[in-house]
Amino acid sequence: MSYRMITENQQLAEFCAKALLSDCLAVDTEFVRTNTLLPKLGLIQLYAGQEVVLVDPLCITDWQPLDALLRAPAVLKMLHSCNEDLEAFASIGLLEIRPLLDTQLAAELAGMGASLGYGKMVEQLTGRVLDKSESRTDWLARPLATTQLDYAANDVLYLWPLKDLLVNKLPRPELFDLLLAEGEQMIARRLFQLPLQFKYLELKNSWQCQPRELAVLKTLCSWRQSYAEQKDIALGLVLKDALLYELARRRPATLESLAQLPDLHPRELRRYGQQILTLLNESKNLTPQQCPQTFYHLATFPGFKQLTQDLTEAIQQAAKAADIPAGFLSVRRQLNEYLNWCWRVTDEERSLLPVPEFLRGWRRSLLLPYLPQPAHVQALIQAQ
Repeated sequence: MSYRMITENQQLAEFCAKALLSDCLAVDTEFVRTNTLLPKLGLIQLYAGQEVVLVDPLCITDWQPLDALLRAPAVLKMLHSCNEDLEAFASIGLLEIRPLLDTQLAAELAGMGASLGYGKMVEQLTGRVLDKSESRTDWLARPLATTQLDYAANDVLYLWPLKDLLVNKLPRPELFDLLLAEGEQMIARRLFQLPLQFKYLELKNSWQCQPRELAVLKTLCSWRQSYAEQKDIALGLVLKDALLYELARRRPATLESLAQLPDLHPRELRRYGQQILTLLNESKNLTPQQCPQTFYHLATFPGFKQLTQDLTEAIQQAAKAADIPAGFLSVRRQLNEYLNWCWRVTDEERSLLPVPEFLRGWRRSLLLPYLPQPAHVQALIQAQ
């Protein structure tokens, strides 16, 4: 197949200048993410309808032309299941990609099913069966084999012509605008990150913990995130979630008792043992009033399972009224974000949290008539 490698800044600038004349740009990335917190970008694939180019990020030093292209309002950027691609671009300072259309979401609105893979989407829309044998290749290795480059090029070569096919399958024309609005929301999501002191809220089942255990989780999760960001290490390679829960439950006081934890690797004990004990001691010294409570406003709290069910039903009702899939309107992360914002932080802390996605962008108008709105946040909700 025909494609061109770009390894020089001038080559990239020339391609971007030509691509600015197109109304659509297919975009994909290849990266490695095994032991690091951030993906390591190995290749960028671009196709504006004339030639496929494969950009080697290990050679390029000037990203301004690509940044301008990715921001260009007249050029629609098409990516498939792009959350990790956005992280990969962010790792080289490319933060804004707009207007953005995620073709996996477009396929969902077109009735092709949720979380549809790229290869399956291409096959269903065009009948073409793509070779996916190179999906787990080492994209940081050099030189890349021809089979690897062919695989990467296919990811945009067949993506670009799918725009019209997907748009024509949408049940209503206004759903295209909804997809663009969600593209904006995906870009904005990077600006609404949880502050470090609230990272413990993201732990699955942390709502089952007692206040003293939550105090430990809060301290350890904040330290783990900060350390992982400084060293660019995957969170699980610092301390696994299961170990965090075990530390919160047992709260060992010495290196000897810490070493008895079955999930603590000797390497972790050597690296972080003393730091863990210091953090545990800080948590132990908090007064009961200083510990995070499992939930607040208990007099009106219906219970976690009941509230989760109420939110799920509200999402389903809103999705039915809007005639869109419930899975497009909300994923579990967004539901938990709203629940945490309402019930799992103090009234003072709430101002430090990002506004839930349920209350921002296009979701707000669809969900607001159906969402449970506890009295203690109603004024805040109306003020958003």
